[in-house]
Amino acid sequence: MRNYDESILRARRIQPSAPFPAAHQAVRIALFDEYAARGFYARLLEAYGGRAPSAALLRSHEKHVETLARLCARLGVARPLDSISQQLVLAPSWRGNCERAFVGEIARIRLFDALLAQTAQAQVRKALRALQWETVQSHLPMLRQAARDAQATEQYHAARGISPQQAYEQHGPVSDLLEKMLTQLAQSAGPLGVFSALLRRVQPAMLAGVAAGGAGVVALKSRRGA
Repeated sequence: MRNYDESILRARRIQPSAPFPAAHQAVRIALFDEYAARGFYARLLEAYGGRAPSAALLRSHEKHVETLARLCARLGVARPLDSISQQLVLAPSWRGNCERAFVGEIARIRLFDALLAQTAQAQVRKALRALQWETVQSHLPMLRQAARDAQATEQYHAARGISPQQAYEQHGPVSDLLEKMLTQLAQSAGPLGVFSALLRRVQPAMLAGVAAGGAGVVALKSRRGA
């Protein structure tokens, strides 16, 4: 079933000629966009498990949906149907999805700007500004770091002949943590194996465990890629 204003919702633009007040359009557009974000992160969580920051972003967008749904109720605006979540498709890699999510959050910030520029209703403006602020202060930093970590992980595994898809295979919390630490240490190592301050601060016994555990995971992935 489609929304009566489906074209407006999908265009993400207020239509001055539409027979609905601008404030009502703004709330419905923002809520529809949050449906899309919620659906994307739900699929990401399903596909990649608890890999950060999927769960945190899903919870955040669920709260955004709740906030805008309550605003609809206060204003007497019918909530739009979620006709978009089931149409979302993920990128083939974790890194690609992190980058797509980052671009999507930037687009959401710009959407809020556009809606605010055409909306004078005080409650709507307050809600949109709060959601925009959280996106800037919380969502973007998490995704920026996730994308950087993903790039480092892929580079680390590529140097060992492991494909990007295999780089994200999970082997349990301990092994995954060890492998992540090895990746970070590899980033910090200088030429000819001169280690950074990070490596110098690691206790010898811990470093030995990291090397053994991480090397085992990499060896397993290498055999699978052979």
